[in-house]
Amino acid sequence: MRAAIYARYSSESQRKESIEDQIFTCRRLAREKGYAVLDDHIYTDYAQSGASKDRIGLNELIAASAGKPFEVVLVDDLSRLARDNFLMLSVLAEFKYVGVCVISVADNLDSSDEDSALGIQIRGIFNELQLRDLKKKTLRGLVGQKQRGFSAGERTFGYTSTPSGKTIIDKKGRTRPEGYRHEIEEHEASVVRRIYQAYVDGQSITGIVKMLNEEGIRGRQNCKKNWGSTTVGRILSNEKYIGKWVWNKSESRRDPKTGRRRRFPKPESEWIVTKDEALRVVSQELWDAAQRKRQSVKKSWPSKKGERGFGKMQGSCQTHYPAHLLAGAMTCGSCGGNISQVSGKNGGYYGCANARKKTCDNKVLVRRSLVEKIVVSDVRRQISSPEKIQYLLQKVEAEISNLYSDIPDSIRHKESELRSEEKRLANYISFIGEGNASRTLNQALLESEQKVDTLQSEIDGLRQARDKIFQAPPIEWIENRLTEFNDLLELNTSESALALRELLGPIKLEAQRPDQGRPYYVAHSSINALALTEPLPGEKILGNGSNSFHWWARKDSNLRPMDYESTALTD
Repeated sequence: MRAAIYARYSSESQRKESIEDQIFTCRRLAREKGYAVLDDHIYTDYAQSGASKDRIGLNELIAASAGKPFEVVLVDDLSRLARDNFLMLSVLAEFKYVGVCVISVADNLDSSDEDSALGIQIRGIFNELQLRDLKKKTLRGLVGQKQRGFSAGERTFGYTSTPSGKTIIDKKGRTRPEGYRHEIEEHEASVVRRIYQAYVDGQSITGIVKMLNEEGIRGRQNCKKNWGSTTVGRILSNEKYIGKWVWNKSESRRDPKTGRRRRFPKPESEWIVTKDEALRVVSQELWDAAQRKRQSVKKSWPSKKGERGFGKMQGSCQTHYPAHLLAGAMTCGSCGGNISQVSGKNGGYYGCANARKKTCDNKVLVRRSLVEKIVVSDVRRQISSPEKIQYLLQKVEAEISNLYSDIPDSIRHKESELRSEEKRLANYISFIGEGNASRTLNQALLESEQKVDTLQSEIDGLRQARDKIFQAPPIEWIENRLTEFNDLLELNTSESALALRELLGPIKLEAQRPDQGRPYYVAHSSINALALTEPLPGEKILGNGSNSFHWWARKDSNLRPMDYESTALTD
């Protein structure tokens, strides 16, 4: 009888000589039984799991058996063929169909022998239980490493792992570190920060991918032009970059039909969450800004996979990535729909988008270049006086200071209450130290400690609110900011459009149809001077506080914006 041999080992940590040992055992059995081993039909799989059917050697063996160049397949034991019982029985069934039997040397089982049927079933179940037990032990070991503060793999762009702890010797006599700890890899971390900053500044994910590939920046695969939208998207949503590492969120399961693995979420109670500020790559402000933008951008695309068009909650991509200065910033006074470019080349004409769909009767058109020229010139006229802007912001400061005028008194009251409670806590501790402990006294001590912590937290919150109260910037800063804003408008880029939209808010165009002359639009909007105190697109934030040359973050304001005079737009 002609015989083929199949050998496999499952892990990189095992000896490669294991394959040779298995083949030697199978050849010895073939000599004893008088089988002729075909040297061109010896199939092997190196470092391949026995739970997977997607193995090159095994697939080649099954494919070759269809032509029946051999009548017997020899394996060292059935676990080499498969550790999953369902998979093992499926493979045996395929061999049986083409008239090939399988003989396991160590198990002394022959698939062609009816008396071996029960033994094969028992061996398959035993091998599967061994696999499950190995999986449990592996998971238990990884959990232990995480609880001791070590890495459990988790390869992430921006970090590297270094040996940590004392050196140990494993069962094979090899020296190994107790574990590995993650550290920031500064070159990769700088790329991550650049991605976040570019995204917050208004650049799209596609634009970021193009930038990284054109500059030849190497990614995790250490080769050029390997950046993709999915990679950048995952980086922008990865909490590890703010020092929050979540492990054991999901598990993989193998599809019994296809043999492929899929990830399934685990309950949150099984997650292992660690927070380490030493591993923070992105500042909290930059992270929050990126997440806000990701949430808003989600509304600009189809809500479900495979859907076309936009759902009821979806908006226009012009809202986040304006193609020109006023894209997505104007609405129709008749129907409330978007005013967009509807015809013409090299700028073309603005008109009501709903009019094209015949759901609005406003068919007035105006040249895009004219609209941009009039609106920008009027904005510059409105903000040309730094003194007016300073006066308005001083009014804002006075109003907000009035709203928070009770904070100093609240702080003094809380501090007095804290001192009294700390004194009471010290008396409890002293009394217990003299040997007068009791269950009631211990409970009173615990409640006093909790109250001290609560008061301290409230005081810290009030002090933080006091320190972040809006302060009007000096005239020199306002002049510098107006110059920067005008320079940004001159660029006429998507950043210019976003900055102008923040300053003006929505611009409503009302169509006017006089008895004589051509129809025209009247633009209505408001200038929000507080938008000038926020970071311009592309501007680097220098700090969290405020001084004469830093930005002033608006924390609270219900004030009216400056009136923006109606402007006629006509050809």
